[in-house]
Amino acid sequence: MKNLVLLIFLFPVIAFAQYNPGTVTLNDGSVKSGFIEIPEFQDSKLKFRSTEKASVEKLKVETVKEFEITNREGQTEKFITLKTARNRNLRDGFKINEEKSFLKIVKKNRIAIYIAHFKGTTTMGRASGGISSQQFGGDKYFLQREGDDFAFSIGDHRYDLDFMTGMSTYAVIHENYKEICPEFIEKLKQADLPVSRFGEFVDIYDTACPQK
Repeated sequence: MKNLVLLIFLFPVIAFAQYNPGTVTLNDGSVKSGFIEIPEFQDSKLKFRSTEKASVEKLKVETVKEFEITNREGQTEKFITLKTARNRNLRDGFKINEEKSFLKIVKKNRIAIYIAHFKGTTTMGRASGGISSQQFGGDKYFLQREGDDFAFSIGDHRYDLDFMTGMSTYAVIHENYKEICPEFIEKLKQADLPVSRFGEFVDIYDTACPQK
């Protein structure tokens, strides 16, 4: 019975601990091939196995330059480590996190769009009384401007709500591009892209803001 209880307790952890084949490039230029668990936002370590059954090695974020994995659909996903930031408010600059985060590249050229997975918990009242808790997942979206060594938040997409939360994506971009390239802001508003097409921000920027 004790073994059964332990198995039930561990099952959720085992079920979600998926490792994907891939390679990690460290800051010293060395490369490690093996199996990687995709990290969540603000994880400080990357879980790596040299083989599927090997012991887990935890690589500190400050030692990792980038990594890539092959997902279940056979597609390559690329990640980098980068500082992230958020607007204190829409008129008061950035609050930059000096510790880097693991970010997945959605699309990158002169500017870049990244995402990082996150989990949260919400509480709600029950009709019968009391409070219940429910976990949810989502993706944090970030945009990196030309020349910046960080990416700033442009909103969170929660899977259970299926819309962006936090500050308005377009309001954040307007505040940070109004003096750099106002044409970019206008083109984004005209396109009115759903979150699944945010990677196209990169193409719109290249068209609206030609290099000088």
